[in-house]
Amino acid sequence: MVCSMSRRIATVLSLMVVLGLLEARSLSAQDSVEQPLPRTVFAVAETTPIEGRSVTPASTRPTPLMSLYASLATLQALDVTSTRMGLKAGAIEANPLVSGLAGSPMALTAVKAGVTGAMIYASERMWKKNRKAAVLTMIGLNAAYGVVVAHNYGVVARQRR
Repeated sequence: MVCSMSRRIATVLSLMVVLGLLEARSLSAQDSVEQPLPRTVFAVAETTPIEGRSVTPASTRPTPLMSLYASLATLQALDVTSTRMGLKAGAIEANPLVSGLAGSPMALTAVKAGVTGAMIYASERMWKKNRKAAVLTMIGLNAAYGVVVAHNYGVVARQRR
């Protein structure tokens, strides 16, 4: 019962991320529609100073960064699912930061969602100052969580033997 609830939560979170990315992609496709005002009007508006600072248009995020956000959310959902499966098979949570939450699927999911949101927020802040660092940080986080998830599923497999 608990494992199927964790799977449902992981599935719902993954679908939300994928649908969010698809919606974002469709909105960005609509941006290319012809604009009713001449291009020169927008050029002036984009560089009009506000409180002594010039405003520049926001850069669009590269597809790899958005994909890294989605994969991080998916890996977090898989971490919750694999942790719950491991606990059900008789394993213990080795991470002292979440060991107290491991018994509650909702608490664990809420913490993982918060951590994922915080990581994406930090990456977005980093993107404004150093784009390469933002992408490399997300690659590193995805790799680390990939190792964690693989380890969890390995523990589950050993526990079932």
